[in-house]
Amino acid sequence: MNESGQKLNRAAARASLYSLMAQALNYPDQDLIESLCRGEYAAGVLDALQILGIDGMEKVIDPLQGKYTKADCDQQTLLLEIERDYTWMCFASKPRLVYLFESVYKEGKLFDESTFRIARLYYDAGLKVEETFSLPPDHIAVELEFMSFLAFKEMDGIRSGEGKIEEYAIELQKQTLEEHLQSFVLSVAQRLGQHAKTTFYQAVAKVLTVFFSNPANLV
Repeated sequence: MNESGQKLNRAAARASLYSLMAQALNYPDQDLIESLCRGEYAAGVLDALQILGIDGMEKVIDPLQGKYTKADCDQQTLLLEIERDYTWMCFASKPRLVYLFESVYKEGKLFDESTFRIARLYYDAGLKVEETFSLPPDHIAVELEFMSFLAFKEMDGIRSGEGKIEEYAIELQKQTLEEHLQSFVLSVAQRLGQHAKTTFYQAVAKVLTVFFSNPANLV
């Protein structure tokens, strides 16, 4: 495979993994549980990790397949279990166990400086936040989806041979990681690892930690 093909594969793997992690950190829904029960979610995560050269993660992903792909799985029961874990950690616990908003993580309250700084990056990338995302701009799932969007823009630049598009997409990814997302994600992953009761969020915590601990994986 030539250099362009390798870059394209890595950008596609990052786009996929960022999106899958965003789905994990948004409020759990039927689409997530169906993907888990079909085995698609875990397979997608593992494939992306392997393309990025992150090996040895089968021990993290296999429990997901073991729990959620059984023939006699009750999807509604599994979804309720995940919903309860997410709600307790992220909304109901006092004090809060897992902070999902960058502004709360950095400034201690919602809609503070971090919120407006990340919204500015979305604007610079050509996104209108109110038309694209249903959550506040600094929710971790939105920031991860933004990284997925930028990885897709990077792919567009690679495919078309437009170096400026590729370079700008990479520049925005680096800025988002350095100024907003990398330390934030690692904090969320640490807290998830400490408090999650479900197999799903325990696995998500480990994937986030391994993925975000090495900057070479991220851009």
